[in-house]
Amino acid sequence: MKLLVCATEYYPYGSGIANVAYNVVEKLKEKGVKCTVCSPTGPDIKLGSTKLIEKYRIFGLINYWRKVSDYFMKNSDEFEVVWCHNPFFLNNNPFEHCLITMNSTYYGNAMNSNYPMKVRTYKKVVSYIEKYSLTHLDPTVRYTGVGTNVCKELECMGINQSRISFIPNGVDTKKFKTQSTKVKIRKKYNIPENHLILLSVGRLTEQKDPFKLIDVFFQINKSIHNSTLVIAGRGVLADKVKTYIDEKGVNNVILLGYVEEDSKPELYACADYFIISSRYEGGEPPLTLSEAMASGLPCIVSNISNFDVVNKANCGIMVDFKDLQRAGNEVVSYLEKDNSEHSINARKYAENNLDWEIIAEEYMNIFNAI
Repeated sequence: MKLLVCATEYYPYGSGIANVAYNVVEKLKEKGVKCTVCSPTGPDIKLGSTKLIEKYRIFGLINYWRKVSDYFMKNSDEFEVVWCHNPFFLNNNPFEHCLITMNSTYYGNAMNSNYPMKVRTYKKVVSYIEKYSLTHLDPTVRYTGVGTNVCKELECMGINQSRISFIPNGVDTKKFKTQSTKVKIRKKYNIPENHLILLSVGRLTEQKDPFKLIDVFFQINKSIHNSTLVIAGRGVLADKVKTYIDEKGVNNVILLGYVEEDSKPELYACADYFIISSRYEGGEPPLTLSEAMASGLPCIVSNISNFDVVNKANCGIMVDFKDLQRAGNEVVSYLEKDNSEHSINARKYAENNLDWEIIAEEYMNIFNAI
């Protein structure tokens, strides 16, 4: 099979879309699939501009997909199947046999009333563009969502349920695993060796709600003085988060900023717990939660449907981060228990359900059916 993969980001440049595309592609190559990847950074075909996407967002995305459409209008016959990630085809889709994977939707983001008015208005406008780009395509196009909520959002846009499949995010369980060098790794990142470490990984954006995370940890640290919150990731709210921590006077918070993908496994391995306060996610589970579970970390997550896997795997707790006092009390109570069983459960679930080998096979089945 000759497969073309089109995405606006690709490993090692990017995060969610980049990681899903890359890890599945690597597994497909092992199965004998000939993969060609087209993104602003290649590696096989370079179209569009990462800088343009970062600076102008939707306009940069539209520019990339317009270039894809123009470039492959005369070259699409070279490939048997095309895999597009979160496309914005405002003109014609040049591909006859096409699978579209949605890692999240602007439609779902726009429905969240907790965003500031300016952000919500932008997302709502983009959601109309997104809806048009996804619903005017040929009826033979298939869709997958990395979360059941994403699949429902596609239905709400007008796409028939029979054309939509749910395939979750995966994880490399050989790469993300428990390690015995916890103290050594903590020294590397200047993390207190004898503290209880709560790790949060991800972009600092509105949907991740990092301020609620800081507020709840403030409550936790009052009761558990030797607790430290480690936040790895950058984003539009990075400076505001740092200022908020300083102004609120929250102790024991370490902001690592961007951490290279190759360094993430050891960072998870040196933590005691994983914590995330998102108000919206596309993935079910998100990539960071998959990585944390594979690393054997008990998980403390917000009570949104994307994190239901925590209850299903019996590997942590779900809390309402909007109720700060209650959330703080619930987390403190949880941290004071022996949660070694949750650690074992997390790892076992990831191995049995989320390994990229399993996920790639699900995609392969759809490619064969297109």
